[in-house]
Amino acid sequence: MQRPPRSAVFTTLQHSKERGLFLFKEHSIRFQEHADKLKIELPSGWKENVLSQVALMESEVHDGLVRIEYTSEGKWSLSKRRHTMRNEACDAITVSAKIWPKRIAGTKHAAWDAYHEAKQQAEQSGADVALFVHDYAIVDGDRGSPILLDEDGTIWYSSSSQSVDGITLHSILPELKAAGFPVQKGILNERMVARCIECVVLGSGLGASTIESIDGEEIGDGTTRLTDLCRDALSRLEGDALAWTEVK
Repeated sequence: MQRPPRSAVFTTLQHSKERGLFLFKEHSIRFQEHADKLKIELPSGWKENVLSQVALMESEVHDGLVRIEYTSEGKWSLSKRRHTMRNEACDAITVSAKIWPKRIAGTKHAAWDAYHEAKQQAEQSGADVALFVHDYAIVDGDRGSPILLDEDGTIWYSSSSQSVDGITLHSILPELKAAGFPVQKGILNERMVARCIECVVLGSGLGASTIESIDGEEIGDGTTRLTDLCRDALSRLEGDALAWTEVK
């Protein structure tokens, strides 16, 4: 049975046994914002509490992902998992997006079954990633934010209220702009996707993965300019000690 959306808030971020949690500050800000939207009151000192719990977690996974959840009943739930696909070329399918009310839309809430089911549907069809579509436009991905490079050299990401604000995307946007690419929020409609030069999906687990086909149709012109730029930006960020929060 699916849980009510306001019964929990969560986030998933990279974890390294040696370096700690990646972009914890950015994830913490979004975690607090989403909790507020979902009317979930976080306890005082919750960030320090999370870091302490991560430090006490026993797992064979030294480098991977940590999922952090807090329920409306005041319970924490933390789990680790390995990366399954990261910085790879991949195939995608489209699925219909579930539309949420204004204050639920775009948050990392408890009723996340649609995202899990979309991922399973992609895998069962032989693809890697599921893209959510509403009104003939891509609004989000099952584990990350899709971005496009159009034929005019502009990078686009979804302006839909149903899109989750991706931490990975927003963390490298300054570098994309500094590289000379105009960056725009807009509607990622069928025509834009079909004619794009390149499509990349960005996420804590996926890194920067290139989408080479959608629903069996090849997209892009085979170049990897946007992919290379995103991966280089992520690599530099991951190499910055200030982007990591020590866990002890």
